[in-house]
Amino acid sequence: MSKENRMIGLVFDVDDTLYEQIVPFEKAYKNLFNMDIDMEKFYLLSRYYSDVKFEASRNGEMNMDEYHIYRIQEAAKDLGVYLSDEEALNMQKEYKKNQQKLQMSNITISILEFAKENNIKLGIITNGPSKHQWYKVKALGVERWINKDNIVVSGDYDINKPDVRIFEIMQEKLQLPNDSLYYVGDSLENDIVGANNAGWKAIWINRYKKKLPENVDTYKIAENNDELFEIIKKIFEK
Repeated sequence: MSKENRMIGLVFDVDDTLYEQIVPFEKAYKNLFNMDIDMEKFYLLSRYYSDVKFEASRNGEMNMDEYHIYRIQEAAKDLGVYLSDEEALNMQKEYKKNQQKLQMSNITISILEFAKENNIKLGIITNGPSKHQWYKVKALGVERWINKDNIVVSGDYDINKPDVRIFEIMQEKLQLPNDSLYYVGDSLENDIVGANNAGWKAIWINRYKKKLPENVDTYKIAENNDELFEIIKKIFEK
């Protein structure tokens, strides 16, 4: 089948995929504190602790303030920095405020432009509370390229990645077979495992050069969105 009549679907995660989440996180910390900290480790630990208690925050075992305090405090504590509940919550508030000014990089915009110009079907699947994730979608301005109907926020469906059902929802929207669908994300557990279970091809954004576990398969790995763009162009040219 030639590329002229071969339809491809390209679906993205949001956080640390369409934009780098460490940027507003680092600004929040530096605006509030003078204590030295390894920012990359701090950020990655906060994501780890975020995953640890994600289900607890979702099912009501923790309220959102408790959840945010927990992940920031525990991450900082691992690096020898001890933040009070108030300090951790203030950082979360500053972080959220910075997320209102989110921007995609020029290369990410070029990827979306390329996809649109070449009639690649586009979508988003993102985990998180509905209001919070939709706010990021609006701040990034992605609806310029991606139809709102093709944006799936887990909080709207009470299903989270890696649950295969959330990928099936997107597949129904795009009306494409499994072997024509590519999912781009940074989380091995949620994005890559989820896409694999759905029979999609998974492209892992590995910005922090993590080791790929032997039991996890990826279609391709990109360390940044420049590499991602090259992968996408090669997919289209097949």
